[in-house]
Amino acid sequence: IAPKWLYLFSSITVGLGWLLHLAGICSRMYIMSRPPVSTLYESIIFVGLISVTLCLIVEYLRRNGIGIFSATVIGIVLHFIGFSYASEGDTMGMLVAVLNSNFWLGTHVVTIAMGYGCALVAGLVGHLYLFQAILKPNNKERLKEINNNMVGLTLVALLFTTVGTILGGIWADQSWGRFWGWDPKENGAMLICLVLMVLLHGRISGVLRPAGYAFGLVINNIVVALAWFGVNLLNVGLHNYGFTESIAYNLSVFCGIEIFLGGVSYAIVKFKQKPSASVA
Repeated sequence: IAPKWLYLFSSITVGLGWLLHLAGICSRMYIMSRPPVSTLYESIIFVGLISVTLCLIVEYLRRNGIGIFSATVIGIVLHFIGFSYASEGDTMGMLVAVLNSNFWLGTHVVTIAMGYGCALVAGLVGHLYLFQAILKPNNKERLKEINNNMVGLTLVALLFTTVGTILGGIWADQSWGRFWGWDPKENGAMLICLVLMVLLHGRISGVLRPAGYAFGLVINNIVVALAWFGVNLLNVGLHNYGFTESIAYNLSVFCGIEIFLGGVSYAIVKFKQKPSASVA
């Protein structure tokens, strides 16, 4: 367990970072007179804010350090990604015509972005469970805490992604005259919902034990990344913004890292549990 001074220092620094982030988002909203979710760059910094906020809420409720650690990791990673987009030029450009609706930006896009953030946090906690199961497999109380966090975060992520997908269909019906058109972006949002539902059903039915559930959340990170970035960068569909080779490379690296870390961690957990005849 970390010393109290380190926990206090981490909590204060993460809290200050969250306040600065929130102030920046609010300032951007005031300047642009719209929700900060109309471009990929804006979605990154907004999802970062949502993710850190959710982690801080988890920490406030649990007081076990998981929220602070998760907030630190996901905040740093998403800010790093955001900086790469900000370096490409002006981030306060004009909206494309179809997005020029503060109502739908503030409902559908904000809600689905919140779903992305919640799902990514759940995937990060999935990593934590696997690492904990490898390093300290006998700490059953800690593993149970992390497992409870995983399930709770999955439910929150499913709520926001489902509501956001439905709101997107209503917007599509008003803009394009159809609720669902099997557009890549629509398919991506639906896949996130389906993966989360499959994981929850597997957990409730007992088919998936905590380690398998954690590995499923790690894989869901890949689904979120492809739904969030991948389909936007394809030259097909109504939501594409042009193919970018560097982003395709970064996505491939991210997917490879998640598969490697998740797969190896899960395999180690299974191997370590064999002698005790436990099922992961």
